[in-house]
Amino acid sequence: MVAQGTYFDGQSAKPANVDISLVGSGLQFSGTETPLQIWSVKGLHPIDPPSPGQPYRVSHEDYPTRRLIIRDAGLINQLLAQSSHLKGGYSGRDIADLLGWTFGGLALCAGLAYIAMILLPSPIARILPQSWRDRTGQAMETGMAIYGPRCTNAAGEHAIGAMLATLAEGTPDMPPVSVHVYNIPIVNAFALNGGRIIVTNKLIEMADTPEEVAGVVAHEIGHVANRHPEIQSVRLASMGVLSSLFAGSNGGNIGSNAALMAGLMQQTRENEAQADTYAQDMLDHAAVDPEGLRRFFKKVLKMEGGPKDPNSALSALGSVFASHPGTEQRIEEIKPLPQGIVAKPPINDADWKALKKMCG
Repeated sequence: MVAQGTYFDGQSAKPANVDISLVGSGLQFSGTETPLQIWSVKGLHPIDPPSPGQPYRVSHEDYPTRRLIIRDAGLINQLLAQSSHLKGGYSGRDIADLLGWTFGGLALCAGLAYIAMILLPSPIARILPQSWRDRTGQAMETGMAIYGPRCTNAAGEHAIGAMLATLAEGTPDMPPVSVHVYNIPIVNAFALNGGRIIVTNKLIEMADTPEEVAGVVAHEIGHVANRHPEIQSVRLASMGVLSSLFAGSNGGNIGSNAALMAGLMQQTRENEAQADTYAQDMLDHAAVDPEGLRRFFKKVLKMEGGPKDPNSALSALGSVFASHPGTEQRIEEIKPLPQGIVAKPPINDADWKALKKMCG
């Protein structure tokens, strides 16, 4: 059967009349201006699904820009009978291509996520300018106002300064930090960008000795020294970029978004181990008994077993161990002062009393 059709060569819009016939597994056609060509039926792709009484347009996988229009119903039916993929829909090849693109896209997304979440945050965080660290740290601390006010008075600030001075005695390269106490009804302490450390009044109330608070502060200084808050900020910013790129979402405001604030306070197991090691070394060099930190963490661990209100706005901030994995093991890894070192208090009794009364 020879039928009439129209051919477009993909280079011009000029149609060419051709004679078309089905020869074995190939569609053969030629015309006055078109040399003989044979397109394998297997490689044909329908541009539109076949419809009774309508021309049937096909292309070929080897010549994707070319078009062949068949108007003879008999020839169209022959083609459809020979190869079901010409009826439209997805062929096995189409599905394979789709799966290939899908899994390739997923692999690309996974690769970008790995780079953004694992490889880049640390080196980027370590080269960020101090102005950025200070600005974002201030924004984060400003966001703390939704949970409770900052407590400040001359005696309490003197006590904090005296504690930091003691901790710095054996660690001359201690990074610049500022420790602020907030009257927030949870037991927590966390480091923010720019060397800002937040300690809640509830944490100070729970502590029985200044060694306990000093141990917690030393741990948070470890996060500052290792730029963990900045690393987490870059990581979450990368998440926001990827989310916007692939889902069109918006990350929100760093200072007011409670969920983001909670994310900023979360640390990885590796980060916690680094901060623990830093705190242990700092306490040893300052001759401050690390047993205070162990006692305090044991009390918090016991407290964590109590009931929690999952609907509380403060639950997003968790507690001092909510973001700290492997609690029991970490407690056991706290070592006493090396033999021969005599422990000394991080602050005197008067400063300790002032710190305990800082929020009234």
